[in-house]
Amino acid sequence: MNGTDGAKGAHAPFVFAHIGDLHLEQPHDPNATDLRTCLAEVAGLHANGLIDFAYLPGDLAENGKAAEYAILAQALAAHPELPVRPIAGDHDRQHGTMTDFGAFFAKVAGSRRGGGHNAVPNPLKRLNGPQTIDQYYYAETLNGVRCLFLDMVSAGYGQEGFGLDFRLGPPQRAWLEGQLKAAVDQGQPLAVFTHTYPEDLSDREERAELAGLIRGSGVCLVEMGHTHYNELAHDGRTLYAAARSVGQNEDGSVGYAVAAIDGDVVSWRFKPLDRALPFVMITSPADRRLATEPLPSQHIEVRALVLSNQPQSAWCCDVRIDDGPAQRMVPNGPRTVHARVHWPEGARRLSVTVTDGTTHPRKPGRLLTDTDTIEPVGRTFVRPLPQVRPGSDAGRVEAWPEKGVRGDQLGPNRVGRHW
Repeated sequence: MNGTDGAKGAHAPFVFAHIGDLHLEQPHDPNATDLRTCLAEVAGLHANGLIDFAYLPGDLAENGKAAEYAILAQALAAHPELPVRPIAGDHDRQHGTMTDFGAFFAKVAGSRRGGGHNAVPNPLKRLNGPQTIDQYYYAETLNGVRCLFLDMVSAGYGQEGFGLDFRLGPPQRAWLEGQLKAAVDQGQPLAVFTHTYPEDLSDREERAELAGLIRGSGVCLVEMGHTHYNELAHDGRTLYAAARSVGQNEDGSVGYAVAAIDGDVVSWRFKPLDRALPFVMITSPADRRLATEPLPSQHIEVRALVLSNQPQSAWCCDVRIDDGPAQRMVPNGPRTVHARVHWPEGARRLSVTVTDGTTHPRKPGRLLTDTDTIEPVGRTFVRPLPQVRPGSDAGRVEAWPEKGVRGDQLGPNRVGRHW
């Protein structure tokens, strides 16, 4: 899948910004301020044609209250042209109801900027008999990728004092199976957006079914919140990626994750707010830790996404193999640069560096730079065997500082604080 910007041959991979769990409570809390900063930066990138949308992975409000969603709605209103795709998290049902989340969903997801999606009323079993429950799942093709946004919350019984209870429910499961089959039949790349890992579903049958559908359908990417920390877990076919939260964060600098699908390559990197643009991310070839196929030959095309507030004419990008000489890259679309390189036997690292003319605010004359480094997959790649715990963090990468992954799972659902 290669997107285009309307010009013949122009390259524009699928790209989104993932702004992690917000846990909003008061409008002047630090996480509310950080949210507004994230949205301002991401909106500018979208205005420059560099990303497709902003993803909000649930836990938007700490207590699922209307006043908390009002903080988010007001922040979004400052950037009306930024497309947003929200889903629900367990905190959006914190007190056993999703009424206020539903009102927010109708206002945002139901609008033009949200894709025009509506809640789906479904008959679901409840303790006192079947009830019609609104569920908040939807699908959309964005820049050539079939995107499935799941609701793991409304079918469950989770709330404060009861605990977590992630469920899909039979109607959503049937819908999901049909969506995946249709996308596979049409040859569309697939990305699934959920609040958490399939392994966290309460029902064992649902857990196995969702993980199996994802693997069997060749889903490229499953993008999640919930963990509160950056994490990448790859099973040889699918990348499960979780991004650091904006609220209740223990994992390091607040920011947003950037994910891309470029052909059969998935790439991911965290962009902290305390590091100014420009930002670069290699979108092809694949890093060995995220690969699904071997390198085709010793002569490869290197492509990289550039996020910048400056016009493309100001970008200066170089690619380097190990400690070898730099080779200039040139634009091949509105958001990417590329170069053809010879990848010799024994080479290990591939780095791309960008400058865009922006100078350091405290060091006059010094250009701001950014570098992304990967270790490309070799020509003898063999897919790993299926995980013992499919749809889980079993295949997680340990520390990967270049991508913003610390590897210590410092969050309330693993080894962090209990907020």
